[in-house]
Amino acid sequence: MSVQTPTHQVVIIGAGMSGLCMGIKLRERGITDFVILEKSPQVGGTWYDNTYPGACCDVASVLYSYSFAPNPDWSHKFSPHNEIRAYFQRCAEEFGLLSHLRLSTEVDQAQWQEDLGLWEVNLANGEKLLTRSLVSGLGQLNVPNIPDFAGQDSFAGHSFHSARWDHDYDLKGKRVAVIGNAASALQFIPHIAKQVAQLHVYQRSANYVIKRDDRAYREWEKWVFRNVPLAQKAVRAMVYLRGEWLFYPVLRNSSTWLLKHWEKWCKDYREEEVKDQELRDKLTPDYRLGCKRILISDDFFGAFVRDNVELVTSPITGMDEEGVRAEDGTDRPVDAIIYATGFNTSQMHSAVEFKGVNGLSLQDAWRDGAEAYRGVCTHGFPNFFMLYGPNTNLGSNSIIFMVERQVDYVVDCIDKLLSHELRAIDVNENVQMAYSERMQGELAQTVWVASCESWYKNAAGKVTNNWPRSTLAYRWHMRSPDFADFDMRV
Repeated sequence: MSVQTPTHQVVIIGAGMSGLCMGIKLRERGITDFVILEKSPQVGGTWYDNTYPGACCDVASVLYSYSFAPNPDWSHKFSPHNEIRAYFQRCAEEFGLLSHLRLSTEVDQAQWQEDLGLWEVNLANGEKLLTRSLVSGLGQLNVPNIPDFAGQDSFAGHSFHSARWDHDYDLKGKRVAVIGNAASALQFIPHIAKQVAQLHVYQRSANYVIKRDDRAYREWEKWVFRNVPLAQKAVRAMVYLRGEWLFYPVLRNSSTWLLKHWEKWCKDYREEEVKDQELRDKLTPDYRLGCKRILISDDFFGAFVRDNVELVTSPITGMDEEGVRAEDGTDRPVDAIIYATGFNTSQMHSAVEFKGVNGLSLQDAWRDGAEAYRGVCTHGFPNFFMLYGPNTNLGSNSIIFMVERQVDYVVDCIDKLLSHELRAIDVNENVQMAYSERMQGELAQTVWVASCESWYKNAAGKVTNNWPRSTLAYRWHMRSPDFADFDMRV
C-alpha cells in the first residue's frame, strides 16, 4: 500500500438522508476527519434518484425531517421530492458538510485489511482510500429491481424504471404500460394518465389505500412554525404518536377492533372513489391488512375511472417487439413500458462489494438472509457500520426517527474506537446469533409473515427488512452501546 494513500478516521458511503445525518453527528462529537462519498452529482439519495411525476413522501413533512433541523417552510403537509432534496442540501450547507463531500464519486469495493487495521475503499476512478472506520449509508431502497420477462429484450419501444425516470421522453399521446401498482406507481399514475393516449396498469396484487388529505400550508401556519418553533414540534409529536398508536396494534395482531376500523377506512374510501363493482373488486386486496405497507393517496383510485386507463390483473406471460402479453391471451401494443417494480431489497447494501475478515463478502455472510446486530453491524466486518440496515424498516412512521437512533449508536462506537485507540471493534458472533434468533421470533408474531408477497421478506419467507416493535421501543433499544457485546482488539 502506497504511503501516499489518503487515510481518514471515517469514510461514509452515500450522501442521502442517512449519510448526511452521520456527518452532522460526527462533527457534533468533534470527529472531523471524515469524507462522504456520493456517486450522484448532488446530495439527497433516494430523493435525488426518484424524480418521477408526483414523487413525494408518504410521511408528513413535519416528521420526515431531522429532529434537530425543523423546516418551517414546507409547502404542503406531504411535500414533493424536490423540496425534500432541497432540505437535505440546505442541511449539508448549514451543518458544515460541504467540505466533507465528494460528489460524483462511486465506490466499487471496500475490503478490511487485517494487517493494517483499516478499511481499503476502492473508487470507480481507480483511487484508493484508507479509513479507520467505514459507514454505509446505502440503505435498503437504492438498487432498482426489474423482473425478467420472456422476450423482454425484443421490445422495440422505450422503457425505464420509475426510479430512473427519463424526463427527456415525452409521454404525451403515447400508449404506455406500467408494470407494478404499489408505492411509486400510486404516485405517478394519476399524473401520466392525464397525458397518455392509453395506459395499461399491470397489477400483481391490490393494495390497502387510505386518503392522504394533503393540502398546502397556509402562510399564517408557516409564520407560526417559523416564529413559535414549539408549535411545529407539537404538530410533529402528534403526527408521530398517532402513527405509533394506530399502527402498532395492527402490526402485533393485538387489536381486532382497530384492525376492523383500518379495513373499514380503506373499504369506505375505495367505495367512495370507485363506483364500478368489477373495477372495485380488482382493487380490493385479498390478504391481511398490514402484510404490505398501507399506502396513502388522494388521487390514485380516481385515475382508474378514466376512459384511457385499463387495470390488468392477468399475469404477464411475456413481451414482444410491440408490447406486453398477458395470461388472458390479450396482446397490448405500447410505445413505452415503465417498470414500477420497486427495489432489490433482499440484496441491500449490494451496490458496493464489502469484504470483511478473510475476504468474506457481506452478501455471502447474508446468504440465508440479511441480518445485523441492532441493524447496524455484522460479525466479521470490524469497524464497519450500516444505517437503515436489516430489520430497521417500518410499516409506519418516519425512517428518519430510526436512523437518528442508529447514528447516535454508531457515533458512540466510533468514538470508542478512536478515543481508546482500538485496532478493531467487532460484534461478537454469539451475541449476533442470539439477537437474530430473538428478532425472527418476534417477527413471527407480526402480520408481516402472513401469506402475501412483500419486499419485507426474502424468497424463503424470512423477514429481513422490518423492525418488529414500536419505534419507541427502538429508541430505548438503541440508547447506548453495551461494549460487552463486542470483541475489541488493541
